[in-house]
Amino acid sequence: MGKHFFIKQQSGMVEKNSISRIVFCILNYAFFILFSILCVLPIWHVVMASFSDPRVLMGTSGLVLKPLGEATLEGYKLVIGNMAVLKGYLNTFIYVIWVALAGTALTTLAGFLISRADFMLAKPLSLFILFTMMFSGGLIPSYMVIRQIGMINTRWALMIPGITNAFYIMMISGSLKSLPSSYEESAKLDGAGPVTIMVRILLPLIKANLAVVVMFNVIGMWNSWYPASIYLPRARELWPLQLVMREMLIENDMKSVITSSDTKNAVDFVANLCKYCVTVVGTLPILCAYPFAQRYFVAGVQMGGVKG
Repeated sequence: MGKHFFIKQQSGMVEKNSISRIVFCILNYAFFILFSILCVLPIWHVVMASFSDPRVLMGTSGLVLKPLGEATLEGYKLVIGNMAVLKGYLNTFIYVIWVALAGTALTTLAGFLISRADFMLAKPLSLFILFTMMFSGGLIPSYMVIRQIGMINTRWALMIPGITNAFYIMMISGSLKSLPSSYEESAKLDGAGPVTIMVRILLPLIKANLAVVVMFNVIGMWNSWYPASIYLPRARELWPLQLVMREMLIENDMKSVITSSDTKNAVDFVANLCKYCVTVVGTLPILCAYPFAQRYFVAGVQMGGVKG
């Protein structure tokens, strides 16, 4: 009785909020609120600037917290109506869908293969994949190989090289190895083959990890522009959206967007507005897709943290 009372009192003392804990919680919440504001503020600035009057925007410096002057959609009309941007969008979606489907399928197949204990080449292949994570042939040998097989200025130059990632393969392999062997043994007793075991038994158990791989593949391909600038120098019609945006933003080339016959100053005003609109158009889809995949990230953390 006395021991139980002592433990209960101890539990009550632990649950009681002390002054130091209250101060810690206040500082913790304040820090993360400030950090969130700092993360959202640049996005808010770009979005508000994209709706601003171009003449007022040109003469303003600093953060834009609300549309300047009369709100307008003129910049979005010019950007969305531009063929280079539309082609970039189409190309990016083609590359993203390809890497999300084919890349994830090959990554999963490779991870499943090297996770099998009864596969005699599992260890050598694992060491080979780990070796590629630490050492690379470099850009020039890669370019020479791609040129030699005739993929320069074609879609395959972006769709074949780098379709799989060594880190993702090892992550899938580790996830499969962490599953209890009883799942696979039960399936084998029921007469299931390797493909059935992989597709119907094991992969549903690691769907959170697969969602992480898909999301990373999509984000990586969506933000990719450098390989296209190297392998597609004369195939502008195959450029992804990010390379089109780079030409517009960094190289300050808005000639393809603006077809106005106004004075040079008016063109400069609209060009400045279009830069913000292009940024919003290029980043909005991936920002909208991320919240839908967030629950899989949380499920992956819970699956890795809870032990049977």
